Amino acid sequence: MKARICLITPSHLSMNPRVVKEADALTEAGYDVAVIAADFSEWGRSADAVFRGKAWRVVASPRFGPLAPAHIRIRELVFRHTARLLVRGLGLYHPLLVRVAFHSIAPYLVSLAKQVTADLYIAHYPAALAAAAIAARFHDAQYAYDAEDFHLGDPPEGIAHETERRIIRVMEGPYLDKCAYVTAASPGIANAYVQAYKIKRPTVILNVFPRVNAPNGPTPWGAYSPSVYWFSQTVGPDRGLECAVIAISRAKSRPHLYLRGTPAKGFIDRLMQLAKECDVSDRVHLLAPAPPDQMEHLAALYDVGFVGETGHTPNRRIALTNKQFTYLLAGVPIVMSDIPAHRAFAKQVGVAARLFPVENPDGLAAAFDSLFHDRAALAEARALAFALGQSQFNWDCEKSLLLAQVTRVVAPCRRSSEKAGEHN
Repeated sequence: MKARICLITPSHLSMNPRVVKEADALTEAGYDVAVIAADFSEWGRSADAVFRGKAWRVVASPRFGPLAPAHIRIRELVFRHTARLLVRGLGLYHPLLVRVAFHSIAPYLVSLAKQVTADLYIAHYPAALAAAAIAARFHDAQYAYDAEDFHLGDPPEGIAHETERRIIRVMEGPYLDKCAYVTAASPGIANAYVQAYKIKRPTVILNVFPRVNAPNGPTPWGAYSPSVYWFSQTVGPDRGLECAVIAISRAKSRPHLYLRGTPAKGFIDRLMQLAKECDVSDRVHLLAPAPPDQMEHLAALYDVGFVGETGHTPNRRIALTNKQFTYLLAGVPIVMSDIPAHRAFAKQVGVAARLFPVENPDGLAAAFDSLFHDRAALAEARALAFALGQSQFNWDCEKSLLLAQVTRVVAPCRRSSEKAGEHN
């Protein structure tokens, strides 16, 4: 019979593409895959509909937050407020209290994961790690962890955030050394986990996407030109967008800036006020969120992709977001802030990337002009970006690293004499 794998995430599938890619790859490899994914957003719930025809199945979608039924929401708020008081106020770092204080969904994930019989449980994000470990122990199975970020590095540096870091250590530390394997989304994240927890170096699996998502071929420039494109789940602060607005006002090529995502409360008003002060209100465009499988085709409509991470936390300095890989697969060159992760990555992709000094509008404007004032350079950069997306930075290549780890732990098929059971 097929070996069974349970993937656990505190996020919507549409907001956690690594889980979707993982589920697809494992199903194609012959595993029986079940997914536990949370439900907390109207947009996420609607976007998740695209996954209903998949061969793997979502076995539980626990609700939390404002969309949860009233009795669940009230209980959630009371429990979390009490747990935070006990943990933060009294310093009681009991694992159960910490789980409740850390994330509303964490206790539900534990109980739901125990109801699913599997040979391997794979957790995404700290809120799911205890669930995977406890379910694995309950079913005499194994568990693994995918570190999409260096979560100890999520809070800003300084003593003021030491409690947050201690909570994250309690969420991750007791379970990491017993994982069958750990994967990480960038080399910097992998190295940080080794240094912080003294574990074996995680296998790096980049945030790349399937070739099938790519347009049919490279184009010398976008349909909108000169244009700069950026997307994320949330259009908010600390992503270099303020710098980008000032930069397009100073760039001699007069590019337009296109931003796709859900606006963070109050941020768009401040950003558009800045655009008005810079006299570029007519060149800053807000685009609605779109389904994950459309991102590459949408990105290909624009000349260059922007990744302006400010490196305001340790994690942000070493992470590689999914943006640059979406851009490459779309055949779009990248203009990137000069943080450590981007600096190392830029060496791999040559003229398909341009670096600019962090939060330096003049440097960013110069990077834009270097492409928009030289159409041949733009066409060359777009051609190389597309070639790299097709040959190297895609899920068709990267998924072999995941499958090697999983197969080492559990083969796709087990003999009928071994423990049997179905997903509950």
